[in-house]
Amino acid sequence: MNFNIVKRSILICILAVFVLAVLFAGGCAQPETSLPQANGEVGEPPAQEYEPVELNMCHFMPPMHPLHTNVLVPFAEEVAEKTQDRVKIFVYAANELAAADKNYDATLSGVIDIGLTLPAYTPGMFPLTTILEFPFMFTSPLQSNLAAWELFTENPVVRDTEYKDVEVLWWGTTDLGHFLMKKPVKTVEDLHGKKVRSPSTIGNDVLAALEAVPVSLPVSDTYDAIERAIVDGTMLPISTLISFNLSDVVDHVLVMNMYATPLHMVVNKTSWGKISPEDQSAIKELLEAFPKEIGEQYVAEDQAGYGRAEEKGIAIDNPSPEELQKFHDAMDPLVEQWIEEYEAKGIPAREVYEQLKIIAEKYE
Repeated sequence: MNFNIVKRSILICILAVFVLAVLFAGGCAQPETSLPQANGEVGEPPAQEYEPVELNMCHFMPPMHPLHTNVLVPFAEEVAEKTQDRVKIFVYAANELAAADKNYDATLSGVIDIGLTLPAYTPGMFPLTTILEFPFMFTSPLQSNLAAWELFTENPVVRDTEYKDVEVLWWGTTDLGHFLMKKPVKTVEDLHGKKVRSPSTIGNDVLAALEAVPVSLPVSDTYDAIERAIVDGTMLPISTLISFNLSDVVDHVLVMNMYATPLHMVVNKTSWGKISPEDQSAIKELLEAFPKEIGEQYVAEDQAGYGRAEEKGIAIDNPSPEELQKFHDAMDPLVEQWIEEYEAKGIPAREVYEQLKIIAEKYE
């Protein structure tokens, strides 16, 4: 027999076996797509699993502040209950985790998960937010909080320009501010040359227009500043006679209902993303009560402040209509000045200001 013919026959047989093996293996291989369900439809990929989350919240108020004890701590407890402990929030008062002026940056970077602070501590970062602080915008903290949140939810410009890097949980204000002084102040002239603690750059402009001397200080430093005569008084709500113990160092209050200080509560986006959509919705549902709840809390604090003033013998004065008009004459032109400055920078301040005024009228 020809040896070459035999060799060729063997090679052909081996090749045929190899091809059959490949075809058989291909037919038996499992497809990469999902197995069909009983009804013939392709199954969905497994849902994302979320681990339990522990978040820290830091704010600037003392631990005995009513907003801490009556609103924030109960909120954290409700979140745990509503999510069956899948989300736990631990609330830290008195700047324990981050200084007041570093609170927003600490939230942004993830040093803290949730930050509640005054935007005024970071001047220039939140120009549209400062409109909440314009003089004589509101007559009560309930009105200011309801109006602020409606503006924020109806007009996306504030969120999209100033808060695009975080998730906003609540956006509102404190109670309304007055002059809390060591010595009597009843008129515009009485403020001339007085050193007054200012809450913000807006406050600086207001005090300068009244020919007072603005001194920028965190609210937590106000007690020492008045006690040591670094300042003659402060622009603050009357509730701070209790919450920051200012009744020990203040002897006179000129009631003005002059301004509301903006507040925001924001959460780091990565931290927020660790929470399931269902639990996010549950948390936001709880937050729907915040504008009314916080507004009413500040109304109660305001009333308590008047009670503390009476208890301590602190004099309470209201400007006469004629004197109040003098305050308006000094401050009202500032609003147009601020709006023009913002608009020159491309900030839609007039739109937000006019909309806020219309909304505020609904809640008077």
